[in-house]
Amino acid sequence: DIYTIDLSLKYDTTNDFLYPTNGIKNNLSIEFSPNEISDDNYIKSTISNSIFYEQTNQDFLFLINNLGYADSFSGNLKTKNTYSLGGLSFKGFNYKGIGPFSDDIYLGGNKFFTSTIGYGGSFIFDKKDNINFKLFATTGSVWDSDYSNSGFELRSSLGISIDFLTVIPISISYAVPIQKQDFDKSRNFNFNIGTSF
Repeated sequence: DIYTIDLSLKYDTTNDFLYPTNGIKNNLSIEFSPNEISDDNYIKSTISNSIFYEQTNQDFLFLINNLGYADSFSGNLKTKNTYSLGGLSFKGFNYKGIGPFSDDIYLGGNKFFTSTIGYGGSFIFDKKDNINFKLFATTGSVWDSDYSNSGFELRSSLGISIDFLTVIPISISYAVPIQKQDFDKSRNFNFNIGTSF
């Protein structure tokens, strides 16, 4: 039996829910599975911070940071509860493409961080066209796995994304890894429903 207690605190002053260009958004989430009522006991906490600074009515700067820590109260943290990086969480790498594998099982890590800085806006098209570009650079790592001796190693990527803000928003991005490890799996193109960041 697995029972969890979830706590989330949010602070949001951004000017748009879907595609913010100005304001600050902070989020703290804690997932707690206590030993007394759960067979899988652990704690997992994640902090997210996004800062958007509008320069004109067509372009803006942004900084997005994420930090996470997870641990088990007894034994090793199960791989399903570890952090993973890659795909939408770290463009330029495959989904669960950052970090070690063992017998084709992704091990992840008990700790992670990512930091993305970028420049975005509708500076190529008119703002009413609802086509927005973002240039971005991301750095980060996932580490401290209970099943691997891989330590803290930085990864980084550079990329560009296009957001089509229609009734159903669509995002296409292309990113290239700049720093990676031999066991990491790269993936340049990403397509998703929603915005890129």
